[in-house]
Amino acid sequence: MRKWLRRIVCALGAMVALYLLAALVGSLLPANSDWQSPDDGVELFIETNGIHTGIVMPLWSDIHDWTPLIRPEHLADPARYGSHILVGWGHEGVYRNTQKWSDLRPSDAISAIFGSEDVLIHIYHLNYPQAYPHYRRSLKVSETEYRTIAAAIEAKFLLDEHGRPQPSPGYGQSDLFYQSHGRYSAFHTCNSWTSDVLRQAGIRTGLWTPFQRGVMRWLPETAE
Repeated sequence: MRKWLRRIVCALGAMVALYLLAALVGSLLPANSDWQSPDDGVELFIETNGIHTGIVMPLWSDIHDWTPLIRPEHLADPARYGSHILVGWGHEGVYRNTQKWSDLRPSDAISAIFGSEDVLIHIYHLNYPQAYPHYRRSLKVSETEYRTIAAAIEAKFLLDEHGRPQPSPGYGQSDLFYQSHGRYSAFHTCNSWTSDVLRQAGIRTGLWTPFQRGVMRWLPETAE
């Protein structure tokens, strides 16, 4: 019995090591390596709290208007409706219960690793410019790139039978969760989702970035 237990532990350890190695290699290999940020474009931010990453965008612009989908009445206090939104996507249990790694519950971790369709979009309302406690970097994208980013994010919203988004309370008065399409797993995390959205728009990012550090490393060095 002990011999088999040791073999199982060693096999699990090897799987974790291979996963971490693949994550490192994937984050170091670029997609869209020849991408150049335009001099005159839409200013976006990529933000991380050390666990999740998200994309900060203007709530309204001449290029894309989020207000038909993301409404002030969704918030308990509509006065919190901001000029910008921070958008992320992820596993419902991890999102709702894990603001820091020490909060992670074993049941949520197992569900996230093996895969779940219980996923959410997370929206923070921000007023720009403003001080914000989490690390962020800015980048400019073209109008075409921004439209592609917006379309990819809009497609994730799970609408009800009347074509309306389905909000629910977030962590505080300025954020909300929305029901979403998709499947979360160890191979498609909240952070790889961020990179996937950028990559689809032709923006330089890592090939596979399951952790937030892999996402942040590819943002323009001059944009801190």
